[in-house]
Amino acid sequence: MSSKKIFLLDASSYVFRAYHAVSFLTNSKSFPTNAIYGFINMFNKLLKDFKPEYLVAVFDSGGTSFRNEIYQQYKANRGEAPEDISLQFPKIIEFLEASGIKTIKLENYEADDLIGSITDKFKDKNKISIISGDKDFVQLIDKNVNMIDTMKGRTTSIKEVEERYGLGPELMIDFFALVGDSIDNIPGVKGIGPKTAAPLIKEYGTIENLYKNLENIEKERIRNLLIEHEDDAKVSKILVTIKKDLSIEDDIEDFKICSPNIDLLNKLFKELEFDSFVKQKESEVSDNTSDYKTVLLKEDFNDLLAELKNQEFLSLDLETTSISPISAKIVGISFSFKEGTGYYIPIAHSEDTSQLSIGFVLKSLKPILENESIKKIGQNLKYEFIIFKNYGINLGGIFFDTMIAAHSIDSSLQSYSLDNLTRRFLDYKMISYKEVTKVDKKSIPFANVSIDKASIYSCEDADLTFRLYSFLLERLEEYNLLDNFLAYEIPFIKVLAEIEHQGVNIDSKRLAKLSEEFYKIINSIEGKIYKFIGKQINLNSPLQLRQVLFNELGLKPNKKTKTGEFSTNSQTLQGIVSQHGVVEEILSYRFYSKLQSTYIDALPELVDKETRKIHTSYNQVGTSTGRLSSRSPNLQNIPIKTKEGKRIRDSFSSANKNRLIMSADYSQIELRLLAHFSMDPVMVDSFKSNLDIHSITAGDIFNIDMNDVNEDQRRLAKTINFGILYGIGSKRLSEQINQDTKTAKAFIQRYFEKYSAVKDYFQTTIDTTRNRGYSETILRRRRYLPDINSNNFMLRAAGERAAINSPIQGSAADIIKMAMILINNDQSLVSNCAMIMQVHDELIFEVEKNKISEVSKKIKNHMINCITLNVPLVVDIGFGNTWSDSH
Repeated sequence: MSSKKIFLLDASSYVFRAYHAVSFLTNSKSFPTNAIYGFINMFNKLLKDFKPEYLVAVFDSGGTSFRNEIYQQYKANRGEAPEDISLQFPKIIEFLEASGIKTIKLENYEADDLIGSITDKFKDKNKISIISGDKDFVQLIDKNVNMIDTMKGRTTSIKEVEERYGLGPELMIDFFALVGDSIDNIPGVKGIGPKTAAPLIKEYGTIENLYKNLENIEKERIRNLLIEHEDDAKVSKILVTIKKDLSIEDDIEDFKICSPNIDLLNKLFKELEFDSFVKQKESEVSDNTSDYKTVLLKEDFNDLLAELKNQEFLSLDLETTSISPISAKIVGISFSFKEGTGYYIPIAHSEDTSQLSIGFVLKSLKPILENESIKKIGQNLKYEFIIFKNYGINLGGIFFDTMIAAHSIDSSLQSYSLDNLTRRFLDYKMISYKEVTKVDKKSIPFANVSIDKASIYSCEDADLTFRLYSFLLERLEEYNLLDNFLAYEIPFIKVLAEIEHQGVNIDSKRLAKLSEEFYKIINSIEGKIYKFIGKQINLNSPLQLRQVLFNELGLKPNKKTKTGEFSTNSQTLQGIVSQHGVVEEILSYRFYSKLQSTYIDALPELVDKETRKIHTSYNQVGTSTGRLSSRSPNLQNIPIKTKEGKRIRDSFSSANKNRLIMSADYSQIELRLLAHFSMDPVMVDSFKSNLDIHSITAGDIFNIDMNDVNEDQRRLAKTINFGILYGIGSKRLSEQINQDTKTAKAFIQRYFEKYSAVKDYFQTTIDTTRNRGYSETILRRRRYLPDINSNNFMLRAAGERAAINSPIQGSAADIIKMAMILINNDQSLVSNCAMIMQVHDELIFEVEKNKISEVSKKIKNHMINCITLNVPLVVDIGFGNTWSDSH
């Protein structure tokens, strides 16, 4: 028999690595898919890199093994696998089998034992590669057997084992038995580590021979440890020994990879909603396409107009040239007012087909679009509002946005795209944008899509939005959310649209000067770094940095990446900054480089050529807590505390010389909400008496009068006050305040002694969230937190922190939303000011210079009185020529 190359995949280990490599992911039915997705990607890479002909995937049995009968504490510290990963194993096996891969598991035995037995059976006449990162497998390595860790790109053969451990593979069982394994709860000989064990095993060969020669052990401490833990050593050897004698009935040809079953794979991928994996995509055109109509003739358009005028509810969708509404031009418009029907009006497709003119269509549609009595339904109607405004149409009657409705019902979804929502709620797979805009693997503009294809796609969007509206409306009513949704979420669409359309003026010349200055600073820092390390490297390369810092300079790392390499991210480098002067310079280099690339150089590029302003895009469903996010540019993350960040904010000014920039900022709104929800008497009284909450906390922590608190003590108390809002633990707090964990723990304890009702509120909130599965904001928006009931401690703890923080941060978002609506609706402000930005708890305006006093009073009044809490809301007002000056 000719020699074969066999790959033995430690599949259970692969699944766990995939699970931890990919963050939370589900399909639209909330079935967890992160481990499956990660596994498929890892497995496909394995096939691509090694092109195996023979491969078997070996799984653990899933229960206890014979080792537990020998030693009850074996792997006892691991606990049960998280429920969400257990649910994914069957689907992974289904994927492998549909891919033509043999899978094996055996009751009462671990994957290691099956791999050991398969290896022993076939290694004499074949080459074997064990695909795993588990060090236990090194005992199986010999001239025909190696181990490949695909995650780290590392192959281990006899040579590598000897270099790493100073021992050959044949001695590794006894070495592991002495050292033990804390992860698998294998005791070993307590007090004997790898450096002591290696020479002992090298000299005596086996555990048994070592114990026959105890009198020859010169060091008394080592000899006594061996005597004291003899039983542990011998049981550990049994536990670490991979079995090689299991009955393997399979022939080598049973491991040959078969042709994949494309139909089964596609069925699985569609169920999991892994569209990118689906092979030979079938056309999934709606069954209702016969009721989708393309409007090309005037008489058909006039018939449609007559229908539209008589509708109470109308779903609409625009097809355009850009995702940026400020610059987008309309290509076509679709409407639906009855499930299963749709009308598409093409107006700017490039194909040689007669289309109605955009001027005629919009002029005819304007009375309908602006009619408040015809209730408009859409998916992300803010986009349509801005585009219509560009064409001189003020979209009226905005009644229902499916994207925002879904977020109100459940703010924990990963995606609020129409495609994802129809899958989740209607069990319907829509035609994707990529499908209609891809020709011969190249993307084309929507204007180049054939009218027939565009009509089906766009009508389906309008139709499915209408169907989704009916479903979500019922859910909002069922959850008693409809009143707040209509009162706040829907009006807020227009508020954000107006802000985006208004835009922000920036001083590009000021930024250009700042860029030159930063360029010189960055060059200077680079020079210092190269002087420290004695050569030039790519400072943006983690690989090169890792080599210099940890190999050449010998710095002691304190964290690894998910792939097992030493981390060089900024947070990690902060932890080792005291080890060498170069680390601080690298952090400075990153700080200045990030500001320059993200803001100083990027902002001028985002200035619209026609308006000469920046028009950021606010996302009402961008975060699970309800806080706005923004992009192009992200205005939420411009640093405020550093002088460099302030200099960037200096470039934000009014284009009108008669106007100033005014900032209105809620003071400590989240702490005030904590006082409101917890009704802690000390905290409530502090805010009602207008006392400084941070000084009060500092006074109690340091056992001094609040009037004697210095700035450093107040700053530390501020960190604790806000950290508590996020469920901060002693370890994380110790890092933030640069104290040991014992001190940090004492601070937290004293905090809860001071504000005892806060601790009770947190526990009640966690219990309530655990029972009903979701948290709620002051406007009753829901965030589902399934991890709060997880068996995995880390996931459960994260769920508990989210349960504490979400109602507070989410309610702060609700309050500023309510304030913005009131301000936007105040007609007396229209001519004197414009709202131009929202950055978390701060609103920024352009205000007429001679109206500052009058306007600021009105805005402050709206912000303070938009809601009544158990404690007063406070708003800080500032103004100046630039955004920075207003603080």
